[in-house]
Amino acid sequence: MDKDLSRRRVLQIGALAAAAPLVPGPAHAAPAQADSATPQGFPSPRSWAVRPFELDQVTLGDSVFREKRDRLLHFAREYGPSVAGGVRDDRRGPDRMLRSFRVNAGLDHRGAEPIGSWESPDGNLRGHYTGHFLTLLAQSYASTGERIFKDKLDYVVTALGECQDALAEAARKPTPRVPGRSGTALRLTGTPNGHLTGDADRVAVPAGVTKGLTDFTVATWVNLAVRDADARIFDFGRPGDSTADAQVRMYLTAHTSTGGPRFAITTSGSAGEQRVDATTQLVAGRWTHIAVTKAGNTGTIYVDGVAAGTGTLGLGPADLGDTTANWLGRAQFPQANIKFLNATIDEFQLFGRALTAAEVAAVAQNAGAAGTADLVAWYRFDENPGPSVVDSSGRGNHAEFFGATDGRRHPGFLSAYTEAQFIRLEEFTNYSGAGIWAPYYTLHKIVRGLLDAYHLAGNAQALEIARKVGDWVRSRLSTVERDRLNRMWSLHIAGEYGGMNENMAHLAALEPDRDRRAGYLATAKCFDNRRTVFPAAVENRDVLRGIHVNQHVPQFIGYLRVFEQNTAERDYFTAAENFWHMVVPHRMFSHGSAGGQYAAGDGYPANTNAELFQPRGDIARSLTYQTRPETEPDSGGGETCSTYNLLKLTRNLFCHQPDAAFMDYYERGLVNHVLGSRQDADSDAEPLVTYFLPAHPGATRGFGNLGTCCGGTGLENHTKYQDTIYFRSAGGGTLYVNLYIASTLKWDAFTITQQTDFPREQKSTLTVSGRGRLEIKLRVPGWARKGFTVRINGVVQQAKAVPGTYLSLNRFWWPGDRIEITMPFSLRVERALDDPAVQSLLYGPLVLPALNDSRTWRTFSFYRHLKLDGDLRTAVSPLGQPNFFTTHGHTLRPLYIGVDDAHHLYFKRLEPTVVFGSADSAVSNETVDDEGFSFLDRVWQAAPFPNHDRFVRRVRDVSAEWQRRGRFTRHDREAVIDAAVRAEESLRP
Repeated sequence: MDKDLSRRRVLQIGALAAAAPLVPGPAHAAPAQADSATPQGFPSPRSWAVRPFELDQVTLGDSVFREKRDRLLHFAREYGPSVAGGVRDDRRGPDRMLRSFRVNAGLDHRGAEPIGSWESPDGNLRGHYTGHFLTLLAQSYASTGERIFKDKLDYVVTALGECQDALAEAARKPTPRVPGRSGTALRLTGTPNGHLTGDADRVAVPAGVTKGLTDFTVATWVNLAVRDADARIFDFGRPGDSTADAQVRMYLTAHTSTGGPRFAITTSGSAGEQRVDATTQLVAGRWTHIAVTKAGNTGTIYVDGVAAGTGTLGLGPADLGDTTANWLGRAQFPQANIKFLNATIDEFQLFGRALTAAEVAAVAQNAGAAGTADLVAWYRFDENPGPSVVDSSGRGNHAEFFGATDGRRHPGFLSAYTEAQFIRLEEFTNYSGAGIWAPYYTLHKIVRGLLDAYHLAGNAQALEIARKVGDWVRSRLSTVERDRLNRMWSLHIAGEYGGMNENMAHLAALEPDRDRRAGYLATAKCFDNRRTVFPAAVENRDVLRGIHVNQHVPQFIGYLRVFEQNTAERDYFTAAENFWHMVVPHRMFSHGSAGGQYAAGDGYPANTNAELFQPRGDIARSLTYQTRPETEPDSGGGETCSTYNLLKLTRNLFCHQPDAAFMDYYERGLVNHVLGSRQDADSDAEPLVTYFLPAHPGATRGFGNLGTCCGGTGLENHTKYQDTIYFRSAGGGTLYVNLYIASTLKWDAFTITQQTDFPREQKSTLTVSGRGRLEIKLRVPGWARKGFTVRINGVVQQAKAVPGTYLSLNRFWWPGDRIEITMPFSLRVERALDDPAVQSLLYGPLVLPALNDSRTWRTFSFYRHLKLDGDLRTAVSPLGQPNFFTTHGHTLRPLYIGVDDAHHLYFKRLEPTVVFGSADSAVSNETVDDEGFSFLDRVWQAAPFPNHDRFVRRVRDVSAEWQRRGRFTRHDREAVIDAAVRAEESLRP
């Protein structure tokens, strides 16, 4: 059955052919005039039960959401800075975003300053922020229509196209030869750790070239560009497979971490290596002759013709058997964190016997001094430019160069660094200073930005660039076997790919060519994390503890996209749905985030990485662990990127299953974590967003984050608030009002205007412009436990408002019809899953942190203040500002107030004795039941009480159970009941 993703609008518009965009220049000022370029609309799968509106169909009205949004619009206009020395030039910001791309492509970077932070000129994640910046511009343009955002976006897209073209042109050129020790030589560029460039290039020597040799000599000239520890001059052997390392090899390094060159040979992996270490170190920037010989059981390394180290070698090349992978410039597969050689090599010689010391010295002066009779291979690198490396020994052992030239690289490649990180990921290189970061994560951000530029701003060139990148990804991953892919994606951080599977499925949805489309979808499936997480999620096995939160959440967004391409592949949907339920509520903090440090438990060690999933149900325990002095106040977990992606996953699941529970979580994360992640100040230098928004006692918020991952998603969070306010049914007959945010929706014959200052007020009014029959579904939030009322044109509607559902209004609407919604907030506590005494205080949708810079738990007692209605307002008093309260001498303030005061999202409930109003029973309340609830907890769970008699009855029932279980004595029970009876007056509301 064909389940192709449909398109919401025509995707090919002739007027949007790749014309040169307007380039923003000194004449621009902010805000700019509106523009009317045609956006393309996002793919709308047939499997969706409900569908969102385009970003430009909904505009924000005045509210805290717009205030936060406008601060990011200021950054989008002014970053660079756009005004320097009194002169405005709106290209400064885009040029900074493009700097590393242009450098990598060999183009002029136009004097732009580096962005800094993770976007440093040699940073391994550089380029990701440019993708986020593109999305920022696209969303800003779609939201406002201001020309300045479109101009900047078009400028960046055009420049990225130029970089892609330049990289493609460079890839077509033959591999050059460079001046050598004698004649010409070959330059190997290594891997760019701490360097700007490096293509992970290498030379392949024919298989079996050392077969049958017992004694031998390898001699070559090398000029190191840098002294990278363990980088191989040569490595001959048999590669490992996708799950095991190479066991059979012999190699020569130019430099070890502790000294000079090393030769090693083994048939049993690194543990069985027989080594010869030299004491003379090679110097970078100077030609050095290096040779290794094996004569009998003695191995010798020579540097510049002089013996520099000897050792015993019981193994020889013949013991290795038929070596199938013989390399110059790289280690045996998988080489993991060993760098490729960054050096120029010349006159590489392999002899079938051990040269004498005098012969080695002679060869160091003249490569031909030992004659050719015993040569097995001799690479002089004097041939013409290209991939072929000629064997001058006469044996015909010609070699081949592999790199980013000679047309080997697909022309669609685009990044702010070379392909080396992608190559090294396929070698299972780890995330580290000597390794890699997350190349496909970075690429996801770039492609996502391009797709947003196409859909939201109508830039057709952006789609063509993204398609070419997709073709390049397909060319790489289509040749990698499944087991190898599984190991790649299981690597911590290095294997993080963001939502590249989402991007590839998205490209498939847009692609009219059947074969190309099938290729994109197959490539999306290449990103399946099938080693552990994906199959576990399908089977609903929770294996999340200790894995990186933001590395994995986007993968499940991508799985949904794959499912939408072919709904017969139900496992992809099942995995995403099960995964969501493993996080919500089992790892969710009260402000909607997840992840953080946690203490050791049964069978697992403590974790000090704030970006990992905590154990299932671990809330209070991890928060306690995060109060350790070693944890910085602003880094105790709650990564903002993770919440961004959890909300995105939630939104996409809602498209398939329009359950109000998804929107309850979405609102929680949006009005608490996301609103709270943006500082209440303007800046043209920093986005002023958080990396973490921790929940532990005494946590703070660190605002800034230019160039980081959360600094990137922060650009997006605050410029798309309107994207989930309204949805429509697939058939178009129903409008879902999911969020109460001031906004105007323009949809066919209807315009719906919502006026509210939610969450600073507790009502909203929808005004209808247009006429016709339409079902309007109003979300009744799960927290709206009492008083949710709806009036149409002043008349109260009798429809039952059930919290956590949608209330339906199905009628014929006339221009000017008004829907007035009242949704009173009330105070409540939410208990940690693993300790009911650890609680958050909420008011409606809002978490109310207590302001205090102590790293110890705040303790609050409420029960003695309660009346029969059980309302916490008797213990928590309002202050002058909306949603501000005080209790126990602490100010309670909503997170959307964007300042960095230390706060406590959770407190410990301390109710030591059974007290009802003014009546103290003197009976301890410290005993808890099997679920961790105290006697008073169980009594007040039944509130509100219609009268005092009903309250006393509840006390009698619970105390009887408590006595039966041995938690109360008979005397305790009598004292408690007596106190309940005596408290009648003080319990009266």
